Amino acid sequence: MAKLQRRVFFRMCTNATLVVSLVVGTAGSCAASTAGPDLSGVTITVGQQGAETEGIFIESGAMANAPYQIAYATFSNPDQTLTALSSGRVDIGNNIAQWTATQASAGATPPWTAATVPYTNVLVNAPGDPTKFERFVMAASAQSKVIDIKDSKGKNWGFLPGTSGELFAAKVLDKMGWTFKDVNVVNLDSTNQALALQTGRVDIVFNPRDNLVGALARGAQILGDAYQYDVTIYTGYLANVRSLNDPIKGAAIKDFITRVIRAQDWFVRNPSLAQAALMKYRKLTAEQAKIVWQYTRVKPMAPTPEIAKYSQGLADTALKFGLIGKKVDASALLDPRFSDVIEKTLNDVEFDKHLRASYAVN
Repeated sequence: MAKLQRRVFFRMCTNATLVVSLVVGTAGSCAASTAGPDLSGVTITVGQQGAETEGIFIESGAMANAPYQIAYATFSNPDQTLTALSSGRVDIGNNIAQWTATQASAGATPPWTAATVPYTNVLVNAPGDPTKFERFVMAASAQSKVIDIKDSKGKNWGFLPGTSGELFAAKVLDKMGWTFKDVNVVNLDSTNQALALQTGRVDIVFNPRDNLVGALARGAQILGDAYQYDVTIYTGYLANVRSLNDPIKGAAIKDFITRVIRAQDWFVRNPSLAQAALMKYRKLTAEQAKIVWQYTRVKPMAPTPEIAKYSQGLADTALKFGLIGKKVDASALLDPRFSDVIEKTLNDVEFDKHLRASYAVN
């Protein structure tokens, strides 16, 4: 059962007043408003896994002064978030892999089209610098004694079914000329993935590095990452299509997306404050928070035809390996309607400049 929490941020600016935030380390400011719909009666419900998203939004100040209310529903895995998105219980789902949504489309009868899809990605998160800080990795438990993925045939491979970890595993198998019949698949969930690696329940796990900091500190070894296997894991913010198409709620979501970018900009510009937030909301040590910050910096961007083409290629690979049973149209799960405002916000905050600067020192 998801836990529903509400944080209300509300203060309207008048046309006659410009309020500028001078608080160092915050991302939120309230600019002079222009004519638009009254959003004061709108609530945007955000589906999240754990409280980290909410925490970064709060600590960054990016959601302060929003002309609508924001509520949070917390789930234990992406499938629960997608179910809530499909039903309309939540309006936005955070940090959901494009592959996870693609798999949900393949499970529909018939697979979704642009006209029937219940939710779609409106803000893509691409890896910030996968050459040095690739987030998605395959790791071996200390108990397995495996030091090369080639030695893992017949071993226990663990991942969350329906996630990018499963797709990453398929790409590794494909490169080695194996199939899933050559390994023992162990289905994990967000509550046991790190413990499974730490205790040796699985020999190999496919997961974001930041989920494995405890296991890595206790002897687990990273054997490779998604970048090395030509896998780009696109995540992002998916929105319920009915909410998007509602003139009032859609306007609120459009504003919300710009604030997400500002929160992400705050995250890359303020490593100390961001790591303190990670310690507070994820209960990490200082060393763990630094690693998580390093590997969770992403580049927000509008959906593009190139991303759609790449996603289609991954979906076709998944079909080949039996991860999905039907061919799907990956582009149906990408919606570029906010492209202009996304690009404008990225330019306004100089996001690329700040992201590059963060990698120069960390």
